[in-house]
Amino acid sequence: LEEYQYHNRSIRVDWVDPARDPARMEKLVNQYGLTEAQVVVFDIGGKSKIVRLADLAEVQVLEGRQEPVMTGFKGEQAFSSAIQGLLQGDTPVVYFLVGHGENRITDFDPLSGLSGIRDSILRDNLDVEELVLSGESKVPEDAAVLVVAGPASKMSMVEVEMIEEYLNHSGRVMIMLDALKETGLEDLLRRWGVALSEDIVVDPENTLKGSDVHIRRYNVHPISIRMQSITQFILPRSIEPLVTDQESGTAEDRPIVVPLFYTSEKSWSETQFESTTARFDEGTGDRQGPISLAVAIERGATQKMLDVQIEPSKMVVFGDSDFVSNGSMVGGNADLFMNALNWLLDREELMAIAPKPIEEVRLSISAKQLRRLFWINVAGVPLIAVVIGLVVWSRRRK
Repeated sequence: LEEYQYHNRSIRVDWVDPARDPARMEKLVNQYGLTEAQVVVFDIGGKSKIVRLADLAEVQVLEGRQEPVMTGFKGEQAFSSAIQGLLQGDTPVVYFLVGHGENRITDFDPLSGLSGIRDSILRDNLDVEELVLSGESKVPEDAAVLVVAGPASKMSMVEVEMIEEYLNHSGRVMIMLDALKETGLEDLLRRWGVALSEDIVVDPENTLKGSDVHIRRYNVHPISIRMQSITQFILPRSIEPLVTDQESGTAEDRPIVVPLFYTSEKSWSETQFESTTARFDEGTGDRQGPISLAVAIERGATQKMLDVQIEPSKMVVFGDSDFVSNGSMVGGNADLFMNALNWLLDREELMAIAPKPIEEVRLSISAKQLRRLFWINVAGVPLIAVVIGLVVWSRRRK
């Protein structure tokens, strides 16, 4: 908080001790509806946001410890998000599409549930809702981002048309596609410059279990350029820019497709699924790495007449949906998702603010060494002082 105040003179920090100032405490409780102490309240022009103590730390029970230990400090992310939320006015709504076997934000299952990433989204001052497109005539007007998280069945043509119509009007969409699933979005993505293949990407150089792929090689893009942690994908499929005639159409009509990261040179795109052993076979459709597993797409970012800025359409496509499931929130998985979401929302100032690791220094000594230190400090040091004092006293007497 002192750093925020130092860098911006418009920020003023007041500390209130409930024990020493009960009258002011009661006023604040009534004003902000507080139900607990140890909170930080951000107030801008009468609008407020409360950050709880639990929002500031990552806590884990480590091996050999009985009490939970703070392993990461999330204050910068929580405070920046609170300030951003108050400055932006209305809270953006992120819709998760359901009705086609997608992963659910209400599901706490470690393998398929997205309740953990839902909490991360809520902490970033965003609202989260589920959306059934089959009962709508279009994507809701208040949709800041539409997330399609791992559909297992094919969407209807009407639903796909609603998604593309939303995109064509400066919409923001995140799509997470699993391998060997036909979703009905294939033609839409092809029109937006995304090449999809019926494959599973294998990377023996960056795997622990054979089915996962660890990403260490990030591309230059606002979503991924500051990523420092390894991200883990489970049975991913390739998501790559479609090679087309880039000269056709006007500049604002052509989507700009940028890969976010790549697998290693020793990876490949496996297309022979009937084989029990995955191996690279030339002449069968297998492609040698490095292979892109995600792309960011932007279209229509141009300056129009009368100095009117037309908001671009944006889309992010991942070749896996399990990387943000409750049981996969490891490494940089959550950071990658939130970076992509904030890029879609034009909130670059909140991207890549990862929890700061807590460095713990512990002194490990034996009982014998502890007794030795005790006698040195309790007996040795005072004895030396006494001896020096006696020597000085003796010399002065002479």
